[in-house]
Amino acid sequence: MKKRTWKIVLMLSLFIAVFAACDDDDEYYYVGGGSSWISYGNLEKIDNGTRSKYAIRRDDGSRLIVTEGYGINFSDAEEGLRVFANYSILGSERDETGLEGRMNYYIRLYRITDVLTKDPVKLSFIKENEEVRQDSIGNDPINVSEAWFGGKYLNVEFRIPVKSGSSTKHFINLVEDDVVANDTVYVTLRHNAYGEAPKDGDRANHVWSRGMVSFDLTSIVPEGKQSVPVKLLWTEYKNGSIETVTREDSGTYTLSGSNEEEADSGLNQSNNERKLVSSEDVVGEVN
Repeated sequence: MKKRTWKIVLMLSLFIAVFAACDDDDEYYYVGGGSSWISYGNLEKIDNGTRSKYAIRRDDGSRLIVTEGYGINFSDAEEGLRVFANYSILGSERDETGLEGRMNYYIRLYRITDVLTKDPVKLSFIKENEEVRQDSIGNDPINVSEAWFGGKYLNVEFRIPVKSGSSTKHFINLVEDDVVANDTVYVTLRHNAYGEAPKDGDRANHVWSRGMVSFDLTSIVPEGKQSVPVKLLWTEYKNGSIETVTREDSGTYTLSGSNEEEADSGLNQSNNERKLVSSEDVVGEVN
């Protein structure tokens, strides 16, 4: 999948209201007030007049169709582009022509940005030239705010310390251990800060930067299977200091479109759509 640099932006102001809908058995749903939601998804071409050239297909299969607000007509927009959207829902109806049981949500779009999207890096590839590639992929800590499976992706929202005023791009990757045979696939979140990681007595010169990345995990599922247990590992800073601690989370990754059920725990917890409960300034760049 094409790699893209996500330019972190200022989030919009908080919108507060209550989501109101009819029973799921009804044909139409309506939303009162001005609730603001945030979701991950991929752009999908749509014939929507001059309002927007694309809709957003969320990870749960539902589709967001822009009827008000910011139209998706920018020059970098393309089919399949991974995005993070902030919007309110104006109404909805069942999508009879699309995925069975899915919904079309008609939205007012407030903000949209592309999401860094990558494939995992094989550990066997790193070991082919370990001295160089281990250093390149990095071993700097990275603090995970949230991580969950959505569609075909492992989505990770993270925090990293960066030097105040720095424009250095950090390197974020997911390394799949394909060397040690195991029924569970072990993946490790890796970070190269390119010398910006804080050292003793240097923490005051850094600020926390927030970022997001989606890893396409379809390649980790063995041929003939629909799902695989996954354990995510990472090293993060402890209690805002330069001390580090190793963390882990786990879940069952299932290929998108599969009918297999997943337990509601760990990385399986859906974070596809969330109400916006705060607004934060975020800075920095990753790739």
